[in-house]
Amino acid sequence: MKSLTLLAPLLFCVTLLCSSLNVASDSAAEALAILKWKASLQSQNHSVLLSWNTSNNPNTKTSPCAWFGIHCNHADSVIKINLTGYGVKGTLHLFPFLSLPNLAELDLSTNELYGIIPPKISQLSKLTYLDLSFNQFSGQIPPEISHLVHLQTLHLAGNQLNGSIPREIGQLKFLTDLALCSNKLNGCIPASLGKLSRLVSLLLYNNSLSGPIPPELGNLRNLVEVYLDTNRLTGPIPSTFGNLKNLRVLHMFNNSLSGPIPSELGNMESLSEISLYHNNLSGLIPTSFGDLRLLTLAHLYENQLSGPIPEEIGNLNSLVDLELSENQLNGSIPASLGNLSNLEILFLRDNWLSGSIPNEIGNLMKLTMLELDHNNLTGNLPQGICRGGSLEYFTANDNQLTGPIPQGLKNCTSLKRVYLERNRLRGNISEDIGVYPNLKFIELSDNEFYGEVSSNWGLCKSLESLSIARNNLSGAIPLELGLMSKLLYLDLSANQLSKSIPETIGNLSMSFYLNLSINQFSQNIPIQVGKLTRLFHLDLSHNMLSGKIPGELQSLQSLETLNLSHNNLSGEIPASFKHLQGLYTVDISYNELQGHIPNCQAFLNASVQELRGNKALCGNASGLPPCTPFF
Repeated sequence: MKSLTLLAPLLFCVTLLCSSLNVASDSAAEALAILKWKASLQSQNHSVLLSWNTSNNPNTKTSPCAWFGIHCNHADSVIKINLTGYGVKGTLHLFPFLSLPNLAELDLSTNELYGIIPPKISQLSKLTYLDLSFNQFSGQIPPEISHLVHLQTLHLAGNQLNGSIPREIGQLKFLTDLALCSNKLNGCIPASLGKLSRLVSLLLYNNSLSGPIPPELGNLRNLVEVYLDTNRLTGPIPSTFGNLKNLRVLHMFNNSLSGPIPSELGNMESLSEISLYHNNLSGLIPTSFGDLRLLTLAHLYENQLSGPIPEEIGNLNSLVDLELSENQLNGSIPASLGNLSNLEILFLRDNWLSGSIPNEIGNLMKLTMLELDHNNLTGNLPQGICRGGSLEYFTANDNQLTGPIPQGLKNCTSLKRVYLERNRLRGNISEDIGVYPNLKFIELSDNEFYGEVSSNWGLCKSLESLSIARNNLSGAIPLELGLMSKLLYLDLSANQLSKSIPETIGNLSMSFYLNLSINQFSQNIPIQVGKLTRLFHLDLSHNMLSGKIPGELQSLQSLETLNLSHNNLSGEIPASFKHLQGLYTVDISYNELQGHIPNCQAFLNASVQELRGNKALCGNASGLPPCTPFF
């Protein structure tokens, strides 16, 4: 008995030594297996893999535990490999799946790995985290991946995987995160995904998935985010989604979903974002949407929704972005929208909305973007439309609006883009326009504005496009217009503007479009127009311009369209116009021009209608007599 007592410490030491030898042997085996995979990589000399090598000391066993990106447990067995974003290039064909029995986390995302995902990946029996996202993997998702019974995270996004989603994935009962987005997956979404009761995140967007959305997904009570957008899904939105009380984000846009929006979606009390745009959804917007009190974003545009905008939408105090454009909504804009105190974006364009724009819109103090164009709206623009001083983008074109531009809009210095064309707005435009330091585009054409062009435009230093065509403007163009050094597009056509075209027009050196036609301008074409070397469209037709066509216009080498018709221009067309090689169409009809037409294709190909009504033109063009030597 005493001898056994004496042997006990010795036996313990022997056991410990054997265990240590086994650990060292196992660790060395794992190291050699990893090195074999490294040798197959095209990036094996990558700086992050330089630490992956055998020990130089023959008395020291090689262990991978100090290698870059590798983590071990207390027994020196590899439990985690993380090489995300290090440019590793190669395949997984020689990856040591069977030799890493304790590997729990494998992150090879954002590299240059290619080839198939080997079915042998199922041998990583303790794996809980797998991320192969943003590589170049191809082929199908192996059904054997369902053998990874402890898997909690499966990220295969951003590859070139094809085929269908294996229904076997529904067996991964511990899965919380599934990301298969941005691949080439097709076929239906398996109903078996409805068994993943712990799933929190489902990302299937940007594939070619088709067929209906399985109602079984409504069983996933722990879901927080669902991204099914940009696929080819059809059929209705399942009403079972109303069970998803924890869901915060629901994206189903860019599909071919049809039928009504289920009223049950109003039960998703945690919902923050719903994006259903670019589908074929029809019917009414459910009044139950008014119960989604945490909603910050609602994108329902580009569908076939009809009926009125529910008053209950005004209950959504958290809403920041509401987009209902390009539907068939009718009725008036509800005044309750003025309760949306956090709203920054309101898009209602291209519907059948009628009535006036409610004054309550002025209560939206954070509003930066407002689109109301292409409706049947009537009445005046609200006085307080820019009360918050944040409005940058405002469109109300193609309606039946009347009255003047309100004082609130005149003082709205935050404006960057304004489109009010094709209405019946009326007022003295010289009094209605303020100074807009940030304004880039403004379109006021096809209204009933009168008065003179305001010199304030010259103080709009950021302006790139100004169009006030087809109104009743009169008087001269102010010299200050030449101060708009960034102006690209100017259209003041079809008004009653008079006197001379100011020489300062030549300062608009960035302009590519200039249309002053159908006015009452007189005197000469200023030679400074020749400085507009970026101009591709110049229309001065239907005025009372006189004198010769200035030779300086030969500098307009970008010019494609030139219309000087219906004026009183005289003399010869400058021969130097033959250098206008980019000129495609020209109209010089109904002037008093004479002599040779330039040897330029635009003139030689001009029709009779584009040359007629002059004094004595000649040359090799349709309808003109040939020029005689003594002409």
